[in-house]
Amino acid sequence: MENRILFKARDLMTRHGVKHVTMDDIATQLGISKKTIYQFYKDKDAVVMAVVNLELEEQSLKCQRTQDIADNAVHEMFMILEDIQQMFKNMNPMTMNELAKYYPEAFERIQNHKNEFMHQIIKINLIKGIEQGVYRKEIDPEILSIYRLETSFVPFNPQLYPYSKFDLGKVTLQIIENFIYGVMSLKGIELMEKYKLQESSIANALVDEMKKINK
Repeated sequence: MENRILFKARDLMTRHGVKHVTMDDIATQLGISKKTIYQFYKDKDAVVMAVVNLELEEQSLKCQRTQDIADNAVHEMFMILEDIQQMFKNMNPMTMNELAKYYPEAFERIQNHKNEFMHQIIKINLIKGIEQGVYRKEIDPEILSIYRLETSFVPFNPQLYPYSKFDLGKVTLQIIENFIYGVMSLKGIELMEKYKLQESSIANALVDEMKKINK
């Protein structure tokens, strides 16, 4: 039951934002009493922290798996971009700002994860890319890993990118792609374009197959 509550809470908070999802909403969606939720979580703050921990744990596992299976540093970045597209597909753009304003402990957990785990992931990728010749040899991994981390929250700034005008996922991808292409060598750019072409071919083949099935 605890996991059912946690996954339902994450689903609702991702789609509707953290602030507006109540314990009653979670209970109603699960067809249980609010009292049942309180058997596992003392309050909404505890639910929010659990959701954040779940997201960070899953993100960490994905990053580590990507490191293990990627052919090279560019391939690793390409796969991360694919994950980000899925992550932001149904995400409410207000989520991060609501966490910062109303749930500071949970937001601090995200900041710590960013400054420690993600910092190392990006820095190691940049070092690896230089060694493989897919990133420019003159880049400084420490400087650019910090820069990349600080730009990760830019898409959530409504003063820069009003939610009524900009799509969160598109803004995020544009910023990350700009960063990636900025550090890549010519060899790296050629690899990235190859991966994109392969992905596009697979997507088109799936569309064609679905059309045949639906005829």
